[in-house]
Amino acid sequence: MRIPSFIYLERYRNEGTRTYSSQAAYTEAREQYRPNAAHSGFEMRLFEVPRDRMIVYTANPASALSAAYLGQHRVMFGIHPQVLELCPDDPYVRETLSMCAGRKHIAVQPSSSTRTLYVEDPHMPHAIKLHFPFKISRYGRRMRHEVLEQAINISQELEDGIGQLDHRFAFLREVIAVAHENLQPGTARGENWGYLVRELTPFPNISDDCRLIPGFALYGRDFFDPESSLLLYDLIGNCDPLEFILENIMLPIIRHWVDCFLHFGYLLEPHGQNVIFEVGAGNIISRIVHRDLNLGIDIHRRRDVGLPDHGSNRYNRMEHNAFHSITYDRFMGGHFFDRIATACLEKYPDLSREDFTRPCLKEFDRVFPEHRHYMPDTVWYFSQQRDRFNKPLYQDTGARPEWRP
Repeated sequence: MRIPSFIYLERYRNEGTRTYSSQAAYTEAREQYRPNAAHSGFEMRLFEVPRDRMIVYTANPASALSAAYLGQHRVMFGIHPQVLELCPDDPYVRETLSMCAGRKHIAVQPSSSTRTLYVEDPHMPHAIKLHFPFKISRYGRRMRHEVLEQAINISQELEDGIGQLDHRFAFLREVIAVAHENLQPGTARGENWGYLVRELTPFPNISDDCRLIPGFALYGRDFFDPESSLLLYDLIGNCDPLEFILENIMLPIIRHWVDCFLHFGYLLEPHGQNVIFEVGAGNIISRIVHRDLNLGIDIHRRRDVGLPDHGSNRYNRMEHNAFHSITYDRFMGGHFFDRIATACLEKYPDLSREDFTRPCLKEFDRVFPEHRHYMPDTVWYFSQQRDRFNKPLYQDTGARPEWRP
């Protein structure tokens, strides 16, 4: 079986996967900037600006990445071309252009998330996650200073504590963040924004011969060939489908969710877009790679294990266990495991839904015996109501969890 390139899977093996809400497939991105469009990519501009006028965070970036984006006196600042086109009066766009001392054009391709762009550089594989205040799915995708700071801090802490995690756990490091200083310090929440540089080599780096498969590409249809076989079926091959799914996908992800929570208080969001499978020789899944470190943080758990709560912005500091259910029951269970199980039931009629849920319930209880102290009894999800920052509030659905006791 030939596995397509990672960028092809990102862009074109995502058809039919955006069904988790009535707004999931909605986008305000222009056609030329969407991932599922028949174009090879586009150019974006980096602006050279004074370093002492910006906020810069780093988490052990490779020297080549530092050289490309960070200078002693000047740094490069990235702006999505749609922002330049449609938001010329944004104060931070104007500020960037007013102090720009030089510009650089780079070739990029959009990822499945649209605003994360893959830089076309074979010697330095990385992506740039940009401020994109246009609605994709439920809300605009802003990159405020507080989000950038937290992503860098989480990346650094995960890197430092990687020895505490399962050997099949890997992640994409967030290594550079650059944001504007706040031009309106008297406001309730800073609107100053910036961008993030993400490595595309999974950490720890153990092999250069592995292929990467985004989670949604397992059950997503091909943009150009919608009748082709699901990649999930190709990976299963002649293996026992239930054993393959449990041992290579579901149970490892459950352990990773629990480990990150127990050791760091982090609430992983392992839905189909944030999970990547590292596939080695013989198309064997060797590790689960996690991406997007803009995570919720359970401050109570961090206090329980003696970790500081610095570096976590107030908006993602969880003092209530509702978001625990959202990330586990809905993002992982409803948005990802349900799709995997449904695909298997369509192909292998001798299987039942309980064949998947029962082992997951048992594994969760085994690795997280104190779960009732931290998890709600019922499933929570986003409500239609918004807070003053236009983020969705949470509501108790009253449903019993399927993927945990």
